[in-house]
Amino acid sequence: MIPDAIPAGARPKIAARARLHTDKISGKRVLLYPEGVLMLNPTGEAIVTLCTGRATLEEIVNNLAARYETSPEAISADVTEYLNRMRARNLLEFVDATPANA
Repeated sequence: MIPDAIPAGARPKIAARARLHTDKISGKRVLLYPEGVLMLNPTGEAIVTLCTGRATLEEIVNNLAARYETSPEAISADVTEYLNRMRARNLLEFVDATPANA
């Protein structure tokens, strides 16, 4: 099943059932959730830490592009794919970005 496209204005947020944690033994960041743990590589950590529900997907991609000195177009598909994999595991939610008077 192909997940729905993530709109550029979507505001990704780590699901309430998951939390970002630093492993005491390795010192690496992990995402803990009831069924297990997702070990984060540096790029995954960079993406996950920006998923606060405040920044839009577009802003996250732009932030990462600046951090890694590349164009947003070069990384947009990879960031979206990563977020879709998180969404498939129910580790990601989206804050409604629609204005109340829309």
